[in-house]
Amino acid sequence: MSKNVYANKKKTNALLIPIILMMGFVPLIVHMFEYDANLSQFDWFPASSGLQTDFFFAWKMIAIVILGVVMIGIMLYRYLKKKEQFQFENSFYMLFVYAMFVAMSALFSSYKYWVVRGTYELFEPVWAVFAYMILCYYVYNYVQEEKQVNKVLLWAGVGMAMVTLIGIFQYFGKDFFKTGFGKHLITNTSFWGNLDSLNFNMAEGTSYTTLYNPNFLSFYFGMLIPLLACLFIGAKKVWQRAALVVAEILCIICLKGSGSDSGWMAVAAGAAIAVLVLLSRGKKLRYVGGALVVAGIIGSIVIANTTSFGERIKNTITGTYHMEDQYSLNDIATNDEDVVLKIWDNALSVSYDSAEDGTIQILCKDSDGNPLGQTLADEGTQTYSIDDERFANVQVQPVMFDQTAGISVYVDGISWNFVKTDDDGYEFLNPAGKLVKYEKVKQSNLFKEDAMSSRGHIWNTTIPVLGKHVFVGSGANTYLLERPQNDYFGQAYIYGFNNYDVKAHCWYLQQWVETGLFGTLALIGFLLWYIIRSVRIYRRVDLHEHLSWVGFGLFAAVLVYVIAAVANDSNVCTAPVFWGMLGLGMAVNRMLVTKENLFVKAEETQTTENDNADVQQKNDAAPVNENVNAENKNGKQKASGKKQSRKQRKNQKK
Repeated sequence: MSKNVYANKKKTNALLIPIILMMGFVPLIVHMFEYDANLSQFDWFPASSGLQTDFFFAWKMIAIVILGVVMIGIMLYRYLKKKEQFQFENSFYMLFVYAMFVAMSALFSSYKYWVVRGTYELFEPVWAVFAYMILCYYVYNYVQEEKQVNKVLLWAGVGMAMVTLIGIFQYFGKDFFKTGFGKHLITNTSFWGNLDSLNFNMAEGTSYTTLYNPNFLSFYFGMLIPLLACLFIGAKKVWQRAALVVAEILCIICLKGSGSDSGWMAVAAGAAIAVLVLLSRGKKLRYVGGALVVAGIIGSIVIANTTSFGERIKNTITGTYHMEDQYSLNDIATNDEDVVLKIWDNALSVSYDSAEDGTIQILCKDSDGNPLGQTLADEGTQTYSIDDERFANVQVQPVMFDQTAGISVYVDGISWNFVKTDDDGYEFLNPAGKLVKYEKVKQSNLFKEDAMSSRGHIWNTTIPVLGKHVFVGSGANTYLLERPQNDYFGQAYIYGFNNYDVKAHCWYLQQWVETGLFGTLALIGFLLWYIIRSVRIYRRVDLHEHLSWVGFGLFAAVLVYVIAAVANDSNVCTAPVFWGMLGLGMAVNRMLVTKENLFVKAEETQTTENDNADVQQKNDAAPVNENVNAENKNGKQKASGKKQSRKQRKNQKK
């Protein structure tokens, strides 16, 4: 190998380093990051909680943005200095439209502070979103041969293996982040004196690895499981297959340890679609695939309605209740003269007066204004029950809030605190410790509250927000600020006070809020373009080639992510892996199309016709003996063309 060839190869391999770092090693980053959330200005966020500490998101975000800038620099340098032309395909027009709406949503956002910095518990600002798209295109542009694909998967796989091993140890109760070394490694030196206070509040045996949220494992290992399965099929050496089997088992254990039902559902759905694609390669197998689909639908319906396992799965997906049917407290009104609580269909008016000696006298009335008697239920806490069967689950209590008189109303054991002020009448003392007029949150009834592990309630409260984001969204990473966080009923009955919905638990809903409907449709169009093209390719391509199984595995991985995204959100822990695999899948598809001359029938036909026309013109102007030679030569070309066309027709078979 000459020095020039070796140098060029070395430079080409260097181009892969940002890809490997993004896909393999960015998800590994865990370290302390202190920041001001700047959310205390909102009524729903505690004034004393401005300073926050993050371990799993901020430094990943910083690394993603830095690598994004590096990739832009590399592309510009090679384009301007080396005059290299960029690779391109039409699907990137859709990605460009999506990027345009991301930019416009950020530009016109009312929350620019968070758009450019990231928000509480989810550092995914606009720069990170741009970096994802840059990664996808960078991979597509610079991964041009099979050896490069293998090199990316190999070295990124080292980082993925480390993420997996941490999750395995957590599953077996050996959490690296609970060890002294682990705590020293992820904290600043100034915190080393307080290491005993560091606890991520994960249940024993839960796998969360370096991704923090167990739900994120449905993305991460949901992609790795089908990819590893396809790599196993395409592997040629025994030791490779053995290593892939071990890796597959470890990934399955981690996904099980996460406790994420959505991950298993996505893997099952993705696997089913992938199998149907393979079955569609032959005419007879298509009928088998169709029969399997029908049998699967019928079997699912029967199992869901006749077995306890099926009933549990069905209830997990569809949910079991609407909030107004499940809980007695349906509404609260803070008026000038009283507080009115709607208990089932009955209105309860509660007010109080403060005497000069500090005693608090509580007055309760029904909807007709009739006074309701009270009975002391607990002398120690001075809690009173109401002498009316309609309000048997309600208790009232006089309390003092920082030398201010008020009352607590207990409904089903949950306390609701109210204070009477001179200017605004009765106000609700919310969990953040701030006095506010109670406002009922608008919500849809499209989903049951506990659908998809209580995602139904989050989706119901997100849907009313969608209408104002048809053209542009609120800006990247601002869902927290757009979705009503004064959802005190949801906090009380579903996810706990002072817990905030920083994510929509649906990537597509979150994109609609943050990027707008048009931007979301462009993103979905880009993803569907890749999926549909992949289906067309892998129905035709030669699956005896290793590269074909690599591409099919990447297609299956992307497919699982797209399905899992219905119930999960984009995040800096898993998105770099997804966008890298998406770009890699597109690059492999391009290689396969070129290698096997797929989708070129119409182009070849037109080229042949043009060549024949040129030959005919030459024949008309040439001597007779030259005509004979030309015809003989042309005949050979036609014969060769027929052989090529038969091969092409074979590739065109569905």
